[in-house]
Amino acid sequence: MFSRQRALLRLVQNEGGSVSRLRLVKLAFLLSQNSCPRTAAYEFVPYKRGPFSFTLYHELRSLERAGWLVEKELDFVLTELPDLETAYLDREFLALIDSTCGRRRAVPTSSLVDEVYRDYPWFTLNAEIVQKRAVARPISAPAVYTVGYEGISVDGLLNRLLRAGIEQLVDVRSNPIARRYGFHKSTLSRLCGDVGIEYVHFASLGVPSAWRAELSDRASYERLFERYVDDILPKQEAAIAQVCRLVAARSSALMCMEANHESCHRSRLAIKVSQKTSLPVVELRTI
Repeated sequence: MFSRQRALLRLVQNEGGSVSRLRLVKLAFLLSQNSCPRTAAYEFVPYKRGPFSFTLYHELRSLERAGWLVEKELDFVLTELPDLETAYLDREFLALIDSTCGRRRAVPTSSLVDEVYRDYPWFTLNAEIVQKRAVARPISAPAVYTVGYEGISVDGLLNRLLRAGIEQLVDVRSNPIARRYGFHKSTLSRLCGDVGIEYVHFASLGVPSAWRAELSDRASYERLFERYVDDILPKQEAAIAQVCRLVAARSSALMCMEANHESCHRSRLAIKVSQKTSLPVVELRTI
């Protein structure tokens, strides 16, 4: 069980063993805004009712399947006490969870939502009640933006894209599947649409999986990228031209997995697109 899942169980336990979905998400969000361990916190993205974590909801379902929780109407209810699991958490973090709940135990959920909307206006961006939107969506000028999702959740990626003013995600993975939730092509496309980001995929601009089998050091990466530039890109002029049109028309980010763009083929593709469009290359993980 992940630390963040143990934290969820502790939050439910502190709410008397039963908590509404809306309240649980808001408590988890407020917890994430404190100095808690990164591996124990969820990342959030502006959604219909303020900050939301698709990963959190996915893992709630995992906890249900494992028998820790059951959903009754709009509430999540503990089916067994999680003391043995939450004992794995750092004592200071446990105290932080308990204080997050304790300070708001008598606060109605509606007031809790108002607190989050007031103190964290960015997360009102996609509020379904338009009048509650306290910020306008930023839209960046066209450039050849690039981004990798290594080390962040899908919520963290989507939030980063929105904050950077990105309107469209251009997936340049050859094989768009991933073990981590949210990064499989069909799921990522759906979640992008949920927060107002368009998704397109160019499998032909990726690196064949077989080419990555013997990557071990910087020299092997350089050989891979030379092969990509020499063997893949010259055969994909039509796809590159389409990407050029996309990035010139609206703010778009080329996406692959690696956090470091210098260790990813997207950097070479971005250079090619930049040469053809005269737009600068901007890596979103470095700003």
